[in-house]
Amino acid sequence: MASIVERPKSDGSLTFQVRWRDGGSRGSKIETENFPDIDSAQQFKKLVDAHDQHWPHGWVRGQGFVEEPAVPGDQPFVDWALRFVRRLTGIDERTRDDYEREIRLHLSLIAHTTHSGLIIPPTVCNVTADDVTDWVRAEQEGLPDPDDPSKWLRRKADPKSIRTRHGLMYSIGSPPPARSGPHRLQVGLLQRRLTSACAERTLRDLGCLRGFANS
Repeated sequence: MASIVERPKSDGSLTFQVRWRDGGSRGSKIETENFPDIDSAQQFKKLVDAHDQHWPHGWVRGQGFVEEPAVPGDQPFVDWALRFVRRLTGIDERTRDDYEREIRLHLSLIAHTTHSGLIIPPTVCNVTADDVTDWVRAEQEGLPDPDDPSKWLRRKADPKSIRTRHGLMYSIGSPPPARSGPHRLQVGLLQRRLTSACAERTLRDLGCLRGFANS
C-alpha cells in the first residue's frame, strides 16, 4: 500500500509526500507525489491504492487530474449507435427494431465519469472501460422503486441479456464484415465518422475496446 511521509521545507512548513512502488512489487520503481496538506495526500493515497499501486488514470504529476479537451467531430454515443444500426444491411426490420429498442432502453444507461468524478453524457470519444463496467453493474443490480421496495423501476437483467447487450455495444465499434481479433478497435469506422484525433484517443482510452470486450 502507498504511504505518506512528512518532509520539512526550509521555511518550516511541511510537504506531505505519497510514496508507493509501481504495481506494488518489492523491486519496482518508487513513485512519489507531493501535497501541501495531509487531507489531499490521504485522498491521493486512497486513489493509488484503488488503482493497484499505479498512477490514477488521467492524473498528471504535479498538476492533478487534467481533463482532455473536447475532440472536434465527437458525437453523442447513443445517437451514433442508433445511426449505426439504421445503416446496417442484411438484417430484417424486426431485428433492426430490436437493436434500436436495446439501445434506447439499455445502452442509453451508460454514462461517462470524468477524472474529477463528474458524471456527464457519453460520447464516442469519452466512453472508457470503467464506464462500461459501471454500466454492466447497473444492468446487474437494476433500479428498485424508492417508494416501494417490492417494485422495480428497472428490473435486474439476467446474464444472457447483459451478454447480448454487451455484444451489441461492442459490435457498434467493430468492423464489418470481419475482425482481426476480439480486442481490435474498428479504427476505420471511427475515422469515417469522426476525426483521426478522436480515433487515436479512443484507441488509447478504450484500449482497443477491451472495456467492451472484457467488462
